[in-house]
Amino acid sequence: MTMKRFLMAAAFLLAAGQAQAFDFSDNSVSLTYGPSYKEPGIPRNRTNAGIELSKVILSYTHFDVWKYGTNFINIDALFSDGRNPSNNSTGGATEVYALYRTNLSGNALLGGTPFTIGPIKDIRLELGVDFNTKNDTFAPAKKLIVAGPNIAFNVPGFLNVGFHIAKEWNHNGIPGALRGDVSFDPTFELEIAWMQPLSFTGLPLKFDGFLNVVAPKGRDGFGAQTATEVLTQPRLVLDFGAVAFGKPNWIDAYVGFQYWLNKFGADSSKVAGARAQTVFVGAAIHF
Repeated sequence: MTMKRFLMAAAFLLAAGQAQAFDFSDNSVSLTYGPSYKEPGIPRNRTNAGIELSKVILSYTHFDVWKYGTNFINIDALFSDGRNPSNNSTGGATEVYALYRTNLSGNALLGGTPFTIGPIKDIRLELGVDFNTKNDTFAPAKKLIVAGPNIAFNVPGFLNVGFHIAKEWNHNGIPGALRGDVSFDPTFELEIAWMQPLSFTGLPLKFDGFLNVVAPKGRDGFGAQTATEVLTQPRLVLDFGAVAFGKPNWIDAYVGFQYWLNKFGADSSKVAGARAQTVFVGAAIHF
């Protein structure tokens, strides 16, 4: 499948949802800025630290709840500064990353609450796909499929833990790479997502984010063995619309921190820029 097909499928999902009427639906557009992202293979002063670069990220996010489960779509357009140039240019590279996850509720499918046990609220079947493309020299073209159980815990807000089998295909456009098109080995992936309201603060504030762990997935386009990849992105989110205008769930303002170890599976002890961390700030409008 291509990015175009993904976007067509996303549009079809939203149209179908309008026809069937979701039990709950939220759409938002957000703008994020971070000053010190990194990319594997971009060194700094001949060290292994990697060069820091800024990014502006424009995102569209959709989430819905329907009779038998949930759907989540996120599409990011990431604009790097000139320290991560586009191919054959001094201007910054542009990346598009799209993600889709759907969950089918075990309780809803079987009726009743057979999967509500102790702290567990539900056990669901999760399926998903990721796609990306970027116009730098590396020219990635990621295609990822994931499948596995997802456990929803009974907490304020939500805490969801997905245990996946993952399969990735990608591209390596760096001159001298052993393989341009790479089919990685199937591997294990853990996805944790959470949102907890912080009502004790007296503010419409919440703590949300995600943690992804991808086990080694074989050798990359250079023939190097991949390492366990860890990506986490916690945020503090203020319902600014409620505070400033008395309109809740309209405008969010947030600050967060991203930590990425062994980015894309590249071993950070050997590849410059494969360990990255940055603070970021942003705002979202819901509609």
